[in-house]
Amino acid sequence: MRRGVIAAIALLCMCLSAPTTSAHDPTTFTVIVGENGVEPSNISGQVLFTNDSIWFRNVDDSENKTHRLTIDMNGDGLFNGTDDLSSGNLSSSCELDDNGTKVDSNCEVVWKVALNASTGLIAGTFDYIDERSDGNVTSGRFVVNLDDHPANVGPDPNYSLDPEEEQEENVEEVTNSDQQMLIVISMSTAIAAGAILLLMIRPTPIGMDFADESE
Repeated sequence: MRRGVIAAIALLCMCLSAPTTSAHDPTTFTVIVGENGVEPSNISGQVLFTNDSIWFRNVDDSENKTHRLTIDMNGDGLFNGTDDLSSGNLSSSCELDDNGTKVDSNCEVVWKVALNASTGLIAGTFDYIDERSDGNVTSGRFVVNLDDHPANVGPDPNYSLDPEEEQEENVEEVTNSDQQMLIVISMSTAIAAGAILLLMIRPTPIGMDFADESE
């Protein structure tokens, strides 16, 4: 019986510690641009979300070879539109002077692409190509999932309430939050109580009580 009560108490603790849903933390996904194209070339599923970033890093150290990536923004299958995004020429390395500053300020090894409103890559499926300077072309695709948990940016600074209305709104928010919390706790407690009751009324096999006492 004692073991049953302990198990029921543990179940109650698990019920009361329900997980909470949080917003997606922005992350950076690196795509390797190599001699034979990009890797991975297809990024699908629940990998990329709004506000994440993709870094296309060129590691192709072939002599006198550069890569140029272009994202098809309007979905027309062409990669020469004015709205299409382009990396410019990516080198495998950039020459630095004695102070660690790039000799050629236009030299880039990594193309950093933000998946947000600034680029228009908010959500959807996007195709892109990798054009090598010797004419070789490979293609890729990535899927951006819309983040359903936007960050809390606070109230609109252009909108304000009267002091009395603001106080009433705050009280209503607190009341609704308390009511939701009470419902969750009540449901969890009821489930745990039912489990304890079942364990207490379950018949105990002959000799079990003696075994427990001897322990």
